[in-house]
Amino acid sequence: MVVPALFLAASVLTWTVDAGTQGALVEDHRAPLVAVTIEFPVGTWSPWARTHHADDAFSYQDDDPARSLRKRADALAATIDLGMGRRSAILTVRCLKGDLDATLALVKDILANTRYDGHELKRARRETAVLWRGNETDVAFRMAQAAARILFTPDDPRRLPYEKPETVGTDIPKLVATRDQVVRLPGRVVGFAGDLTLDEAKRAAEGLLPASDAAVPDGVAPRLGAITPPASRAKEQDIAMRKLTQVYLALGRDSLPWTDPRRPAFLVADHVLGGHFYSRLYVALRHDAGDTYGAGTSDRGDVVAGTYSATTFTRAENAKAIEAKLRGVVNVFQEKGITEEELAAAVSYLRGNRAFDRQSAGQVLGRFMTERRLGLAPGFLDEQIERASTLSLDEINAFIREFYESSQFSMLRAVPH
Repeated sequence: MVVPALFLAASVLTWTVDAGTQGALVEDHRAPLVAVTIEFPVGTWSPWARTHHADDAFSYQDDDPARSLRKRADALAATIDLGMGRRSAILTVRCLKGDLDATLALVKDILANTRYDGHELKRARRETAVLWRGNETDVAFRMAQAAARILFTPDDPRRLPYEKPETVGTDIPKLVATRDQVVRLPGRVVGFAGDLTLDEAKRAAEGLLPASDAAVPDGVAPRLGAITPPASRAKEQDIAMRKLTQVYLALGRDSLPWTDPRRPAFLVADHVLGGHFYSRLYVALRHDAGDTYGAGTSDRGDVVAGTYSATTFTRAENAKAIEAKLRGVVNVFQEKGITEEELAAAVSYLRGNRAFDRQSAGQVLGRFMTERRLGLAPGFLDEQIERASTLSLDEINAFIREFYESSQFSMLRAVPH
């Protein structure tokens, strides 16, 4: 695939919109389309957000009883999405350039809407309870839940996706008041990607948001707990599930934060172990013996540790054999490390794969906003890959001996009940 030079060398233009808001723009004039991302600095990890149902207040604000806001979006053929992640609330918009003014007027009305649809909130409350019950039969969820419970204390927000959620808030005046606080928090960013000049973007951002409030409520910042040390973790755990005909395995530990100086070495090591179709895990567990259709690694962390695991599955009667192979692959990897050929291939992949993240102006803006949200300098993620390309084989293998040491890992099994 040939990636336009525009995105290989794309820069994000930034400016100050107001005292509490930064503007950002990535230009792309190939088509008359514009994407807008507005980010507010509070997410589900915030104790204040959870206490005040901020996720509900933000996510359901485009639902009014007459559906007038959504009808206006449909008439404009504009896509508007709202949601709250771990660290931020995000509103995204996609529309034709000629409809941008009308679409942003709609955005302003959404952010000022006081007529939430009570019936929709009650429906969402019922749906949340149904979805939670469905997790009991979801293997991936149960495995991730067990891993999070091993690593994180009950009050740690990293366990939130795997614990019974609070009911959806239905007190509309309180939701409106909470939403008004969310959208006024300082530290906001309005990002544009697409067919706009800098002057056009500045005009579009002006007056789009209400004035920010310098007073930040107590408890807005996330509060993470300490990770359970390896010596105190369960080394094995079976998760019994009804009607399974296969066994699912995860050999896991805490992940390496992105800001850890060893992260560039990890990028290489993880790619070799489980990051592609001919990785160590795939070759041993699929290609050589046909024990499974799937094997690999997953990393759910970012600048703070999450869960990291090597995973696979197989038919129930083959469980012990494939578990031994899974452990064996990781143990040999830890003891002997990787080869010069594997190092060169991993670096080539990491460097080349960056082009796939720069195929559109929206992707470039998204990467910028991710780094900003996580408190990273612009270009930090690319710089890690460049640092990985300078590491010697000895440095990579020294990291592997330390990080993949068996005492750091726990074995989780989803097994037939």
